[in-house]
Amino acid sequence: MKDITLLFPQWQGSMNNMALYYGAYELVKNIHDLPNIAEIEVPLFKKLKECNSIAGEKDIVNQLTKACDILKSETPDRILLLGGDCSTEIAPVSWFNEKFSDELALIWFDAHPDLNTPLTSKSGRMQGMALSAILGNTSETVNGAMCKPLKSLQVFCAGSRIFEPPEFEFITSNKVPFFGPGELERDPAWLAKQICKAGFKKVYIHLDVDAVNPMGFPHSKPSPPAGLAFTNVLNIIAEIQNKLEICGLGITEFHPGNERGVHKARILIEKTLHNFLTP
Repeated sequence: MKDITLLFPQWQGSMNNMALYYGAYELVKNIHDLPNIAEIEVPLFKKLKECNSIAGEKDIVNQLTKACDILKSETPDRILLLGGDCSTEIAPVSWFNEKFSDELALIWFDAHPDLNTPLTSKSGRMQGMALSAILGNTSETVNGAMCKPLKSLQVFCAGSRIFEPPEFEFITSNKVPFFGPGELERDPAWLAKQICKAGFKKVYIHLDVDAVNPMGFPHSKPSPPAGLAFTNVLNIIAEIQNKLEICGLGITEFHPGNERGVHKARILIEKTLHNFLTP
């Protein structure tokens, strides 16, 4: 089995949060035994124009293209993404969807569904359009740089609790499976059951750290109230492991400066991708 660690410290999707850049590097530096690290070079901070489409689109498309090219060349069986903003997920998720086609399910652990589009975003931040981009609902240049977009029925939103009206409208009109923190706390196996019921065999897990209560997973970033307990996330993943094949994990929006947070990230990797870390 071929594993790859994709270090993708993109900050442009946030427009100005360089902590995301340094957070990705902190995870790589302090989580030892990561296999086959492939780094996407990202320029240091520069002011991006505020806009109503996609801020920093040129940089984002260039970096996305490089990430997809690496994955096409390496053809890994499993991917660990240590990313900056959430839109770094476009490359590994769309590549796996091209590889596995309709067998792939995506679990989107995130306080926000990230379902704005260039037409509905008020800020132009790509991080708030990340899942829309994975579904192919973004600009022509981003669509052209990614691999194969997912269909909405392949997406399972987990733990989201802050929605903008266009995002909620998309979820309801497209019947995107949505599981709130309360449901997942009551039955950690519920998500795995629903993915199996839908007929999927392989799973990619995205985790924006703001999905988790910072009391259990410190990451130096203010999270909206009522986040998932870290132990609950591990229990949910264990149930998925028992029933499905996990081919990838993305950890995004991690802020630097918390050793306990790095330790918890390592635990997450060990529990999600068995034998991925190579002593």
